Amino acid sequence: MNQHPLPEEGVREPSGAIAVTVAADMVVGRAETVPITVRFSYDRREPFTMLLDLPKPDGPGSARWSFARDLLQSGLHRASGEGDVRIWPPCRCNDRPNARLFLRNRTGSVLLDVPSQPLREWLVRTWVAVPPGEENQWIDWDVLVGRLLDGR
Repeated sequence: MNQHPLPEEGVREPSGAIAVTVAADMVVGRAETVPITVRFSYDRREPFTMLLDLPKPDGPGSARWSFARDLLQSGLHRASGEGDVRIWPPCRCNDRPNARLFLRNRTGSVLLDVPSQPLREWLVRTWVAVPPGEENQWIDWDVLVGRLLDGR
């Protein structure tokens, strides 16, 4: 199966988001994987959230997952998450040097093995951009409240 690359926009996107593109493996069987390129991005305008883009296997475009930056940080050290997003750290006891991400929605699920070192380095850049505990300072509360009120 061919690897489906995502566009590489560098470390900083035009919007100011911090991104990293990583070669990962999609686990499709007990001993079978398919190479895949995934992209993590973080925008300080949404400081609690990170995005994960996966290429669609059936054509152009990508599927986007959104989850807490803290969840990824935690998952690189211990099993973390419930429900639709779960993350396990590398496991030397099983010769698994990669982090493992399980993503599920109404239409299916995917299990990914992602090299942990690029994720750790990328997370450090996000923590430098918005340190822990300072996330609220980056939220435009007027815009957020306006969105909530418009949804009535």
